[in-house]
Amino acid sequence: MRFPNLLMVGVQKAGTTWMHETLSGSRHIFGSAKKELNLWGHDGWRDRLDAYRAHFPTDAKPRARFYLESTPHYFHAPNVFHDIATEIRETIPDVRVMVMLRNPVERYRSAYIHHMRKGRLPFAQEIKDVTDAQIMLSTGLYGKILKHWITVFPDMLVLSHDRLAAAPGDLLCDVFQWLGLDCDIDLERLLPPSHTAEQKQREAAWPAMPRLSNDAREELAAFYRHDLALLDTLVSFDAKAWLRTDD
Repeated sequence: MRFPNLLMVGVQKAGTTWMHETLSGSRHIFGSAKKELNLWGHDGWRDRLDAYRAHFPTDAKPRARFYLESTPHYFHAPNVFHDIATEIRETIPDVRVMVMLRNPVERYRSAYIHHMRKGRLPFAQEIKDVTDAQIMLSTGLYGKILKHWITVFPDMLVLSHDRLAAAPGDLLCDVFQWLGLDCDIDLERLLPPSHTAEQKQREAAWPAMPRLSNDAREELAAFYRHDLALLDTLVSFDAKAWLRTDD
C-alpha cells in the first residue's frame, strides 16, 4: 500500500471523471478504482489514512509511475476547520496536483442540473434561481481558491475545461508532458467528454437539458466578475473570456 503521488483536486462538473478514467488507461498511471475517495476536509481524516492507502496497492500495475486519486471536493479555500491544501502537502510532500476549471456560470448550470437529477432540487426547464445551496455558487470562486493552492503547490497544473471540450487529445498530451511521460493513450479512440452529458439527458428522459434564464446568467456573471479578474492573473489561459454572458 502507498499514498497516491498524483491528485486531481477539482472542480466539480468540469470533466474530472473523464480525465480520471482516461488517465487510468495508461500503463504509467494507476487510478483508484473508486473515484472521489474524499479523505481530506473531514474531521478524523488522520484516522482513515490506512484505509485510504489500501486503494493504492503497489502491485496493481507494476509499471505505474503515478498513483492517481481524483476528488473535486478538495478544491476549497481554508476555513477555521481545515486547510485542505496544507493537509495534503503535509501528508504527501511529493504529490503532484492538478485541477480542471470550467466557466463558473456553466459549471453552476451543470451543478444545478446534477442536483435536479438527484432529486435535491425540483426540475425546471429554465433555471432562474441563483443560490449557494449545495455550495453551487461559492465553488466557482476559483481565483480566491487557486491563489491559496498555488502558494502550497507552486507547480500545480491548472487546466481549462474549454480545451478539454475542444481538443481532449491535445490536453492529454499536455498532462503527460507535465508528468514527464510519453502519452500512451490511443487518441484516435478517445470518447469525447460530451457523450457523458448526452447520456445523462437520455437517462433523465428530459426533452432537452435545462438552460439558465438570461437574468440568472447575468446575475452569475456579475457575481463572478471580480474573482475571474483575479483568476486571469494566475492562469495561462484567458479566464476573462468567461465574463461574456452570451450563450
